[in-house]
Amino acid sequence: MLQKNKIIIWLGRISLVLCIIAIFAALSIYLGFRASLPILTGEIRTVAIDEKVMVERDHQGNATITANNRSDLAYATGYIHAQDRFFQMDLSRRLASGELAELFGSVALSADKSNRIHRFRARARLGFKNLADDEKKVLNSYAAGVNEGLDALDSKPFEYWLLGAEPKVWSVEDSFLAIYSMYFTLQSPDGGYEWQNHLLRRSLHPELADFLLQNKTEWDAPLQKNETPYIVPKIPDASVIQQGLTIALKHDDSPMLGSNNWAVSGALTETGAGMLSNDMHLTIRAPSIWYKLRLKLADDSLDITGVSLPGAPAIVVGSNGFVAWGFTNTNIDTSDIIELRINPDNENEYLTQNGYRDFAIFDEIISTSDGSKEVLPVKETIWGPVIEKSDSNYYAYRWVAHMPDGANWSLMNMENMKSVDEVLSHAGDMGIPAQNAVIVDARGNIAWTIFGKLPRRRDGDYGQVLDWSDGTYEWNEWYTSAEYPKVVNPENNRLWTANNRVVSGVDLSKVGINRYDLGARAKQIKGRLMALGAPVQEKDLYDIMLDNEAVFLSRWQQQLVSVLNASGDDAFGSYLKEVENWGGYADKNSIGYRLVKEYRNKVFDRLMGHLTAACVVYDKSCDYDSATRQWEAPLWQLVTNEPDGWLPDNINSWQFFFEKMAFEAWQPAGTGVIALDDYRWGERNTSQIAHPLSRAIPFLGLLTDMPVVEQSGDTEHMPYITGRTKGQSERIVVSPGHEENGIMNLPAGQSGHPLSPYYGAGHNDWQEGNMSPFLPEETKWKLEFSPVK
Repeated sequence: MLQKNKIIIWLGRISLVLCIIAIFAALSIYLGFRASLPILTGEIRTVAIDEKVMVERDHQGNATITANNRSDLAYATGYIHAQDRFFQMDLSRRLASGELAELFGSVALSADKSNRIHRFRARARLGFKNLADDEKKVLNSYAAGVNEGLDALDSKPFEYWLLGAEPKVWSVEDSFLAIYSMYFTLQSPDGGYEWQNHLLRRSLHPELADFLLQNKTEWDAPLQKNETPYIVPKIPDASVIQQGLTIALKHDDSPMLGSNNWAVSGALTETGAGMLSNDMHLTIRAPSIWYKLRLKLADDSLDITGVSLPGAPAIVVGSNGFVAWGFTNTNIDTSDIIELRINPDNENEYLTQNGYRDFAIFDEIISTSDGSKEVLPVKETIWGPVIEKSDSNYYAYRWVAHMPDGANWSLMNMENMKSVDEVLSHAGDMGIPAQNAVIVDARGNIAWTIFGKLPRRRDGDYGQVLDWSDGTYEWNEWYTSAEYPKVVNPENNRLWTANNRVVSGVDLSKVGINRYDLGARAKQIKGRLMALGAPVQEKDLYDIMLDNEAVFLSRWQQQLVSVLNASGDDAFGSYLKEVENWGGYADKNSIGYRLVKEYRNKVFDRLMGHLTAACVVYDKSCDYDSATRQWEAPLWQLVTNEPDGWLPDNINSWQFFFEKMAFEAWQPAGTGVIALDDYRWGERNTSQIAHPLSRAIPFLGLLTDMPVVEQSGDTEHMPYITGRTKGQSERIVVSPGHEENGIMNLPAGQSGHPLSPYYGAGHNDWQEGNMSPFLPEETKWKLEFSPVK
């Protein structure tokens, strides 16, 4: 008995010691986490600035920086970017430069190899060399701020402890890499749209390819009226289809990486100033991609507010008191795939109009986290790097991003623009991925143009994969700002873009055709704007961003009701009731909306999979959904006309096909995996906004990730874009000169540190659609920087 008591006593002592060790371990981890929190108050003395700088943060961490010169503003911007977001900045530059494996090891090697062929770090060095002296000074000051902000932390950001890595110093070229990372996000690094069209036209009957790859639809809502009206094409004879082949497609149901923007002129506002709305649709993580920032010069010569991109010293979109601007991705043609002719006697030479020429070879060294290195030889031509495709031919890739001024810092000139006309005169200077820029000014003017370089091509169809070796096809120069497409002060006093085709005629020939979004979203926005009467208030434009009426899907709902009524199958009874009472909105509680949405997707997957199966047999990488966003036009034509011979699997009845698609689309509910009463749209459309490391590191998400929430809205075809990990990365409504009335929402907050007092601040307002002020609010924390002479 005594021996047993001793054992119990010792077990108790051991348990106590283990508990103490666990407490100390937890305390050490907690203190380690806290050590990398940003400095919010006090005074910082530095040799990197010329005069005093003040950083004021409100309760959500939104910062206002006041300085006496632009370079000191850049220093403080870099400092707070680094303290709040250095790990995210690091990921951005590493993505663009192909250096992720240094952090994540061999798991990132494939991505690094794909990205390294663009040699963006070398191009960034050249880009910095070509800058004007004042721009170099700003970038140098920003980099100094980043590095001093990082060094001032009591510990490296927590992510580096988790990865067992050390953060690397920020260089001036890294800010260029932040721009290049957005090129990867907003454009194709390998000409995917052009290649998919190439495969479809190579493998399908020409009449079938033309029918499936329509460039105009009834949903179009361009700002420039079509020079030729849309005419519904004739459905080809079924003999053009290669029968006996069926491969199910999988429609990409995530939101298109794009955006919405629109504006009304001063003729419609109380103040007489133009009014802008912008919501950019991107991948959303914790923290947000954007960083809300107000930059002020003490002499009042500059006061600009908007969103910045950590890694860069510029305001990306916002208002300077005189002009405001917002972006959507243009989806214009900014790249070309070139088929190379290799010397049959020397595989290291390719043909140009001046004869055969050697490939330039660059040995790119890729390092991994374990210290190993791998050499990647990158071949380049006079047109761009050699890229691999799914066949045995050689191709080069000509891309605006590869050009010496494809990335630059002309966007910072927006800080000092005073009018729409002045902005238009600088549109061609911008070195960013081509954006639909909607601009408004304090005098009531509004305009649309493109920010970003537009290649001046020789005549020809650059939508095809072509051989450029004889000099027929080429581009080396840009259009000037004066030649840029533009729409200024339209008679209806309204502008809108939503990644759709905006221009027609001559301007369309300049910008080309790429993977424009279907015009349904733009058309709905246009309709909402036209319905607004004067005076338009900021809330009126904000409400359009949250518009989730299912205008586009309404005809599919009617078609589905007709199918279910005609079926005579009692098994469809409960489904029919939900579809009939769907509500007409992408409401998170609607069962009928989900049924309609999934039915349409299934019809597309099976029918278009059948029609394009020959392309997949020709090349397994063929993907019709990646070749066009206009496929609703041929799909709806087939659904409504029900032509003979077009159905898969030897099905002869369109009614039977539609019923079969409904059964397959609703299989989870039909088989009892989920009860029909729980088959809500929100159950599928849930937000999953997470830290980049949370899925790889157990329990980290409990600290870092935003709450999982059922969402209204949809991934496509309506203004209110929501998805699991993509959606409205910001919402802005602002009228220049009246910023105090403006609105701004950002998801996931300013800080990247889960123990920050403002981590995730503002997220609930974004999630719930509550309007937050455009300007930072009352100061809660004040940090002063003083120069050391």
